[in-house]
This record gives sequence, structure tokens and C-alpha cells, in this order.
Amino acid sequence: MRETFTGLTLKGLACALPERVMEVDTFAERFGAATVERFKKVVGVERFHVAAPNQRTSDLAEAAAKHLFAQGLAKPEEIDVLLFVTQTPDAVAPATSSLLQARLGLSTHLFALDLNQGCAGFLAGLLTAAHFLSNPAVRNVLLLGGDTLSRHLDPNDQTSAMLFGDAGFAAVIGREEGAAPWTFDSATEASTAITLPHGGTFAMSGTDVFNFTITHVPEQIKGMGLTPDLLLLHQANAFILKQVARFCGIPEERVPIRLANRGNTSSASLPLLLCDLAAEGTPNPQSPLLSAFGVGLTWITASLPLNFATCLPPILVPEMLHD
Repeated sequence: MRETFTGLTLKGLACALPERVMEVDTFAERFGAATVERFKKVVGVERFHVAAPNQRTSDLAEAAAKHLFAQGLAKPEEIDVLLFVTQTPDAVAPATSSLLQARLGLSTHLFALDLNQGCAGFLAGLLTAAHFLSNPAVRNVLLLGGDTLSRHLDPNDQTSAMLFGDAGFAAVIGREEGAAPWTFDSATEASTAITLPHGGTFAMSGTDVFNFTITHVPEQIKGMGLTPDLLLLHQANAFILKQVARFCGIPEERVPIRLANRGNTSSASLPLLLCDLAAEGTPNPQSPLLSAFGVGLTWITASLPLNFATCLPPILVPEMLHD
């Protein structure tokens, strides 16, 4: 489905990572040194951040939101909608968005909603925020999210144990008169290629996901009718990103890959990429495209203006104690 919105802006973006770091080399004893070296070369991951046992997804999102507020990129009293997108909520009930409303000291008169989405979660959240902002009563939407998939992985599964890291993010979306339009193309196809059952273990069919990605995602990107000077892809793995770039006919230098120190962080992947590029001093792109794809299967591509000045460098979150 193709949708276009006008007068919107990404006012601020912040990301938070757990302090704990896992080196991929530590898996050599389990999977063999040759397997690990091949994984690092092909997939592109060397290390990633993992949540401590007492660290929740909401802790990372909360830290990112407080950092955003502290830097003056948003005012808590001007938030009318709070969205929380994740596959790993604190609990089935109550909604984690409601808990975050209280922990962030936001108004009780806002609307809070959890969105069950994975790797396409950031763009799904932006699209949902855009719909809310079509109501003139809504001034700003606070989009929070992230995942702590590390505690749901099979430690003996080579396809996931060395791939997924944990992270959280916070974004504020509001209005800006005369801003360039936001255009989204979204699609969903029922599939069990990626699953995370209640109380179970994450599972992924790498072959099915790869075949889906290199067919559906380039088709959607090319269907946007734009030639991007920067194609920002969900950081799934380096091999997949290079194949998508090739099928789209876009030079690899226009498709940044920042997996080495992050891994695949699911819904936080694109926010982290934006914040990393901003920290590197990347100039604002003139015609960017963002594309994310994953569990569902869901794939979303978006054209929207980016201002890296509003993207903060990622912060580290120490372990937190809970009652």
C-alpha cells in the first residue's frame, strides 16, 4: 500500500545500547574457529551488545527517551501519543507503552499503544505516527522501541546466536510547515520463516528469509521511482545488504553497512544506523530511501527527508536493578 503524508518532521532520534558486549570470537569454542571466521567475513558481525539478565527492552527505550528530552529535542509535556514497537515487551499485560508513560512522567491524557513488530518496526512506527498526526489534535508522537532478542536465542543455533544484538531507541515525530512529503510503501505476507513463540525460542529459516529479501525488497525499492543518493537498509547481514544493493542497481558505497559492532538489532537497526552515520559526520542526503524487512513477513520502504543534526550519538546503559 502506497501512502503519502505532508507537513511532518523527525524532530529527534536517540539510541541506547546495553553496556555488555559479546565478541563473536568467543563462539569459536562452540562452533569452531573456521566457522566463526567465515561468519565474520560473510555476515559482517564482529561483536554486539547484549542486555544483562535484569535489563528489559523498556529500560533501553526509556534511557533513549530521557536522553532525547535532556538534549532539548522534545518536550515531555507536548507528547500526545506514545507508541512502543517491539517483539520483546516487558510482559503480555499491561502494555509496556503504558508503563513507559508513567516512568517518563508523561501526561495521563495521552494515548499509549504497543506495536508487535520486528525488523520493520521503526518504519512501521513512523507510518503509524504519521497517521496519528493527520489528526490536528495530536502535536507530537513519541515512538519508542527496541528488542532484547539475546535472551530468546538458541545458543547452539549458528544462524542467530552470533547475529542478534540488543538495543533501544526513541524518536519524536511532529509537524513542520512546508516539509518535504513522507511516502511509504508497505506490504505483509503471512510466513513462519521467522518465529518467536510465547515463552519459546527465536527461530529463523535463513534460506527462506534470504529468498524473500532479494526478491520482494528490491522490487519495492525500485517501485518507489527514485534514485537514492543514500539507501538505508535494515542491518540484517552484510551479504544480504550487498545483494539488495546489486539487485537495485545501487552502488555499494551508497548503501552503508554498520553491522560490525552492532549485529542485527531488529527494530532498532535503522535508528542505530542513522545515529551512527550522524556521529560519523555524514552529510544530509538529498534523496534518501529507508527500507526494512523481517518477521511477518513485512517489508516497508519510505522516502522522507533526513537531518542528521537531530540524530544523537548512541549512549550506553548500565545494568539496572528492579524490584
